[in-house]
Amino acid sequence: MFDFSNLNNNLEGASLANVIIIALVSFVLSSLIALTYQRTSREIESPKYFIQSLILISIPVATVMQAIGDSLARGLGMLGALAIIRFRTTLRNPRNMVFMFTSIAVGIAAGVYGIAIALIGTIAFCLVVFLIYYSPISKTNHVVGNLQFEIPNVILETENTREKIEALLEENCARYSLTKYSVNGKGNNEKGIKRISFAFKIKVIHEKRARDLVNEFSNMEGVYNVRINFRDIDEKI
Repeated sequence: MFDFSNLNNNLEGASLANVIIIALVSFVLSSLIALTYQRTSREIESPKYFIQSLILISIPVATVMQAIGDSLARGLGMLGALAIIRFRTTLRNPRNMVFMFTSIAVGIAAGVYGIAIALIGTIAFCLVVFLIYYSPISKTNHVVGNLQFEIPNVILETENTREKIEALLEENCARYSLTKYSVNGKGNNEKGIKRISFAFKIKVIHEKRARDLVNEFSNMEGVYNVRINFRDIDEKI
């Protein structure tokens, strides 16, 4: 059996076998991270380029760490060379950023011959990801969207419509906030009746509640042009 203790982190002592082993270890561990991401991701369409990046990035990182070794001059030179490259790709999902950072960390650990650290860290990370995936933390059905509608000013002031609207929102929404309130001063129908436009940002407790809320506002007397646009389901871990 190969003895990892024989690996030397000195550049002059790095043999071809050591370089190949480090590259293979980086590839296997980063592939395990990418497989964990693919199995636990709740996105409808998994970004193929991101999964490929998770697998590939650990190998050049490990190569860079082997090339630098213990040399301060090489480290400063590599830092200057990398500073020339401008990475403009942004990771908008914090979860994706964590996976990318983990793959980089595996490459760093393997590059300095900390294979045991890289192996244990990867296994621990993947186990925690699956634990969170099957825990109640990631099992949420909350939906965030925008609710817009119009009410004639006469109805709003005389029929306690405000109280009815607030009651519906309290019953069906986990949270809500008024984002727009505008009055059409000229009237926007043939009778010249002024209508007040409302816009709420809402967080619905469950998808079924979202459908109920749509039906309630659509059937509510005096409410016109009801529009509820649900952006997406809240980000799941």
